[in-house]
Amino acid sequence: GAGADDAMYQAFERALSGLAQGPLRAEAVPFSMPHMRRQALAHSFIISAAFSFAGIDDAFAGSSRRESPQLDDDLEIATEIQLALGRQLTAMELVACKRIRAFAMAQWRRLLTEDVDVVLTPTTPMTAIKLPEGIEAHGVSDTGLIVQVMRYIWPCNLIGFPGIAVPAGVDSEGMPVSLQVICLQWHEADCLHVAREIEKMFEGERTTPPPENFVDLLA
Repeated sequence: GAGADDAMYQAFERALSGLAQGPLRAEAVPFSMPHMRRQALAHSFIISAAFSFAGIDDAFAGSSRRESPQLDDDLEIATEIQLALGRQLTAMELVACKRIRAFAMAQWRRLLTEDVDVVLTPTTPMTAIKLPEGIEAHGVSDTGLIVQVMRYIWPCNLIGFPGIAVPAGVDSEGMPVSLQVICLQWHEADCLHVAREIEKMFEGERTTPPPENFVDLLA
């Protein structure tokens, strides 16, 4: 919870206390993970390279995505920048990033095998932010904000471990707060069990968005 907004940190501490006193009788085990900055950088490079290879839509011309970097105006500037960066990565750089990912997987697996059953973090370090003016026309390119928002969620994306986001009340502005539970592959039941106990703690505190914000995906 360190580095998170007050609302996130309070929800985090409340969940820890509730899990310790509840039926799970969970014990909080502080830990540190070395080399996280290198892992975060590797994650960014791997994702950018994957995006540059992918046919996100028909914005690319030609059969080779890397050889045809012409972008359609439908892509916002931030996306164009990320795709351009991905195309600049060399094979050796990408291999180095994949090696860091392998190290990260071993590191997290060791943690979740030897020290803890699940990892609990805020999902994001802050609640939803106000959209800046002009975003409809030009999108937004704010690397610092993206890094901040991704602070707790990129490890699962990098190493492929299961994670679940759990509603955990709202902040003083009525914006939803969420906590994240991470576990080993094939241990999703642990994630779901802990997530359900957290969800019970905050039942009755969730706000219901206006009906016009709901979309029936099965309709």
